[in-house]
Amino acid sequence: SAQLRLAATTGGSVKIGCVSDTHIGSTLQQVSALADFYKYADSCGVQAYLHAGDMLEGIHQAHRDAVYEQYVHGVDAQVEAVTVQYPKSDNGPTHFVDGNHDDWAFQQVGITSGALIASRRSDLLNLGFTSAFVIINDNVRFLLQHGARGGAAYTKSYKPQRLVEQLSDSEREQTDVALFGHWHQDLYLGRYMGIYTFMLPCFKAQDRFLRSIGRNPTIGGLILEIEFTRDRRVWNLRQEWRYYEPRLDDYPGARKG
Repeated sequence: SAQLRLAATTGGSVKIGCVSDTHIGSTLQQVSALADFYKYADSCGVQAYLHAGDMLEGIHQAHRDAVYEQYVHGVDAQVEAVTVQYPKSDNGPTHFVDGNHDDWAFQQVGITSGALIASRRSDLLNLGFTSAFVIINDNVRFLLQHGARGGAAYTKSYKPQRLVEQLSDSEREQTDVALFGHWHQDLYLGRYMGIYTFMLPCFKAQDRFLRSIGRNPTIGGLILEIEFTRDRRVWNLRQEWRYYEPRLDDYPGARKG
């Protein structure tokens, strides 16, 4: 788990920026929207960022045609694309887990792309594969997880509900907020089984795979403001979603016009 110590405002709150599925390396990436989200979140007083996986596009073994929607290929090129293009906050670091797209290099040759990214950018802090706990100011615990393998269920809330249910009793009792990536959709489940539970949108436009199954992604990010009780627990949670329309050819070397 990671420990974050953030200075609370006079009113006793902190703000966290939450993003997921940036898929840098894809011709469908939305880095202009991502940069705008970071700029806006910084202006709102966000002090740190959490990224729920799929930082880069990787190679999706299940969809062999995905290679035709990539403008850079291979570990070095995609890590370099993240290093150069991922926005840098003036306010605080981005903690991230590796998603299933990030994991392709490890599956092939044992290289962890998240660790390579973190070695090149001191503000991008890798927390390992799939999931991690992030503890804020000693008491407030986030579960940051890249969903679960497989596509979304017929009912949008089903899979995040199942993931919360599958936590051990002690994990559930100690967790305040759960953030799930992977499904490219936004959702707030409320305080499900005692945990404020969210699905995070993405920063990638609709690809061939999503089009083939009739799903359209939600592009955007989430700002969470946590108000504390006197004993530093969560008293209230304010949420602000910031959404974007997809932009074509938002990558270096794209043909304009």
